[in-house]
Amino acid sequence: MAGLFAEVGKARTGTVTVRRGDVRDRWLELPSLRDAVLVEHPAAEPSVVAYASYSLDPDPWTDQLALHVDGRVHPRWTGRGLATYLLDVADDRARRGGRAAGRDDVVVRTTVEDADERAQAFFTDRGFLPVRHLLELRLDLHAAPPAPAWPSGVTCRSFTAGRDEEVVWRAHQAAFADVPTHLPMPLADWVETRIRRDPAFDPNLLLIAEHDGEAVGLAVCRAGTEVNKLEGWVRDLGVVPGWRRRGVGMALLRAAFAAFRARGLTAVALEVDDVTVDGAVALYRRAGMRVVRRTDVVERPGRAAGLSHRPVVPPR
Repeated sequence: MAGLFAEVGKARTGTVTVRRGDVRDRWLELPSLRDAVLVEHPAAEPSVVAYASYSLDPDPWTDQLALHVDGRVHPRWTGRGLATYLLDVADDRARRGGRAAGRDDVVVRTTVEDADERAQAFFTDRGFLPVRHLLELRLDLHAAPPAPAWPSGVTCRSFTAGRDEEVVWRAHQAAFADVPTHLPMPLADWVETRIRRDPAFDPNLLLIAEHDGEAVGLAVCRAGTEVNKLEGWVRDLGVVPGWRRRGVGMALLRAAFAAFRARGLTAVALEVDDVTVDGAVALYRRAGMRVVRRTDVVERPGRAAGLSHRPVVPPR
């Protein structure tokens, strides 16, 4: 599996973006191993020539039922019908899942990197349309970034366990409440998933901007990414509505840059989508970050025609 992901990554972007441990994490996140399909060939090296995982979930904002597909085909095995087979499996699962839920509005959804022209053409030819775009931005930290310029009365400090859990939760919920992709979460669940169970959580890299003892913004960061252990990652950067456009976001971002550089990290990266708070991408660009990758989220209504009359089998 790791070999398959590595070869696909090199073919798409020229770099290996997923490590062996990341593949293991993907498997552990699956509710059941039946939610994944591996296609093997005895003459291939590595033996796994195609892979896809499938998850059927209602869209939290539209309640539309969506089958999410994460698929890979080895570059040396493209053009042999494997991608079509994995998509046929998706359509079959979408049909079955919709029937079980009494729904006829199931969509099949996946992601395609903008640099992968072959995949773009494959999905376009099959009726997929882009519905969202994800942008990855990056900044080298070889030179010291400008110091944060905090608005009058605003200070910044790091997270203290046992004291700040509710503080950061309230700030996070307020800062992202108007983002269409935000899912409100109770305090206990947020703390459990974002702090206690997150192996990458670092209290010194959760920065809180305060004014008169009230949190007005926060930056949730981590040291190391899937691609590079010497790269910092800004997971969340949020400012509560009443304090936006006053310099808090830029100051938090620069404070994060400084914290990363103090640890010896050589770059910083983050990901943002096109339905986030207005002006976010412009803010990151003003901070010196550049877009290094765009990923399209594409979807199409599930196809049921004919699937109930024949089994879905891989090509030989």
